[in-house]
Amino acid sequence: MIKNDEKKDIAIVDKSKTIKTVSDKYIDAMAKEAEKVMNSMGLELKPEVKSGLFNLGLACEKTIKDKGISWDQVNKDGLPSKLLYYAQLNLNPANNELYILPYKMGDTYVLNFEESYLGKKKKIKRFSSDKLVDAIAFVVREGDLYEPDVNILDGDTLEFKPKSFNNGQIIGAVCYLRFEDSSKNRIIEMSLAELEKVKDASKSKMGGKLSPAWQKWEAEMYKKAVLKRALKDIYVDVPVEYQNAYMSTEEIDNSNYDLNFEEKTTVTISSNEVKEAEYTDASSDENKTEAVENDSNYAEFE
Repeated sequence: MIKNDEKKDIAIVDKSKTIKTVSDKYIDAMAKEAEKVMNSMGLELKPEVKSGLFNLGLACEKTIKDKGISWDQVNKDGLPSKLLYYAQLNLNPANNELYILPYKMGDTYVLNFEESYLGKKKKIKRFSSDKLVDAIAFVVREGDLYEPDVNILDGDTLEFKPKSFNNGQIIGAVCYLRFEDSSKNRIIEMSLAELEKVKDASKSKMGGKLSPAWQKWEAEMYKKAVLKRALKDIYVDVPVEYQNAYMSTEEIDNSNYDLNFEEKTTVTISSNEVKEAEYTDASSDENKTEAVENDSNYAEFE
């Protein structure tokens, strides 16, 4: 409780002076540019896509900070088009549907986007013309019960009972495709030897080094490998306007915005913005001073 005769200075911050990082402003500017491009094609930048853009931008910000690098070290050419494309697909890094992986290229870093097992599954279910109900991918470890029943005419079935808390050796990966027409249900398998070939191929592309995705989420990458093989013959009909918008935003880059990514906007509070407030008993409503909150629409990863 603060007595009547006690005084305390408080800062009243104008909401119009909301603090934003420069990366916030970059994503904001990029969204506006993307909207112009789409409008020129008679397309609408839907609210959910705009929201997806900001989510992806924030995920990029977190990735960069986790890597210990700065925005000035990132090559931003082509970044807006990638963000727009994955925002349209509604793939969210926060849900482990998309990996954002920074790779060092000379003196700069490039942000590569890699769809996860969950991301590919989500995209296929959304855009499949074969009416796919689900694509269930899993790894089989030593000690698990896995019994497939392959039936070309009536559709495949399987029984899978993983051993509880099994950290045994992975011996293979399986993807079970379920369709509205159950006669189309299929089982696709990959042995450990086949999975290792996929990993080696990825390592070769990376100049002899495993990508962070393979280093951190090997089992998930095995699932992705078998899922990719299972889905390669399923036609995915991504709306043509998504592709058009992607291609049309490729020319947007950081030079359009003239932003210094190491700068941060700060709020300077002058002396006339610091007011004296007399506090009475905390239970007295008429003399309460309500704190003004920062109303930024953007989360901070500090």
